[in-house]
Amino acid sequence: MPLLSSLRPAGPAPRHVWTEVPVLGARVHARTWHAGTARDRPPVVLLHGLGLSSRYLVPLGRRLAALGHDVVSPDLPGFGRSPRDPRLRWPGGPDVATQTGQLLAWLDAYGMPRASYFGNSIGAQVAVELAARHPERVERLVLSGSTPDPRYRRPWKQYPQVLRNMVFEVPGLQPVLQSEYLSTGVARMVQQLVRSSDDPIEQRLPDVVAPTLVVRGRHDRTLSQEWAEEVTRLLPDGRLVVIEGAAHNAHWSAPDVSARLVSAFLAGEVDAPGPAGHDVVPRSAPGDPLAAARPLPARAHAALDVLTTVALVTVPWTRPWGPRTRVLLSASGVMGLADTLLTDHPAGLLRVLPLPVHLNLEAMAGLQLLTAAATWLRGEPAAGRWVTAGQGVHELLRAGTAFVPAGPARLVPVPR
Repeated sequence: MPLLSSLRPAGPAPRHVWTEVPVLGARVHARTWHAGTARDRPPVVLLHGLGLSSRYLVPLGRRLAALGHDVVSPDLPGFGRSPRDPRLRWPGGPDVATQTGQLLAWLDAYGMPRASYFGNSIGAQVAVELAARHPERVERLVLSGSTPDPRYRRPWKQYPQVLRNMVFEVPGLQPVLQSEYLSTGVARMVQQLVRSSDDPIEQRLPDVVAPTLVVRGRHDRTLSQEWAEEVTRLLPDGRLVVIEGAAHNAHWSAPDVSARLVSAFLAGEVDAPGPAGHDVVPRSAPGDPLAAARPLPARAHAALDVLTTVALVTVPWTRPWGPRTRVLLSASGVMGLADTLLTDHPAGLLRVLPLPVHLNLEAMAGLQLLTAAATWLRGEPAAGRWVTAGQGVHELLRAGTAFVPAGPARLVPVPR
């Protein structure tokens, strides 16, 4: 597929809709996607996680619409573009029950009596609360990165797991998360984390009668495999799927696999138990119209890694760029070589590092080189500083455009 076509967004752009919610005394913002075809099944509602909004659910919403689903994703009060609930004292970080009440008020004002729900992280907790309290309003349920694991039910235990997830997410997600957190504010995020981390979700799971799909990214550090299986076991009508190569935010890092998985489940195609290790959705591939717009294939990325390493280790010592510049660039090349040999891609030998970790290390190296060019290398020849800055940009571009194959999505039988 030509490069330009691979850069086109999959699915329609979202419409921004504001709904007056009298019960909350505020307007609630939502992003919507319409498939443009008549559907006889309820729409899909996407629920965001801690400190986030519908913005980071856009890749999934677009692809579900491309697959023929009507999709709505609200910014719950106090997050994204929606003002906080005036009934809550500052900073207004809600607990799960409060967010569920806010969701219900918005659903009534929006005019949506019944829908299927996709919840990520805390959004999964809200979805479970809604399904347990109001089963008549829930058609089907998808719990992606469901929390909280009983081992991490204190904020000081859960948040380190959130940070550990960061290195397994694709680099493009990081600026989105950080801008969302900045918009939400630290105080509201902390209060929400405190109020939602100690949530005995296992007490409500047996009351969820809707067919439910539990989704775990293989590298998710917030949702352990043991807890994912226990969540599935407690659900009266649950099944578990693991997406290889993905982490906590599989809907972003593997949007094509996630969208096809959700669509198949909503169509009832994942209801049968299936054999152990059965692939529900195949591995993502370059050229797929639903794949993320990252046009640099794994082989090309690996080749660039090798060429860049060779250049960094050799060229600086042949140029009059100054001693600190030469040492910095050579050290960057040596570290890049070690990283490349350890990565699970065509140039790797040991292949113990998942590709997203490698890309995050590249992005970090790029930022460090840009910072060094502007600070530590002052007084060194200008040519060397410009080369260092250019190498930093090159690292960032390599990390941001590399295609990250994810999947397959595998059904995991859970004995009851």
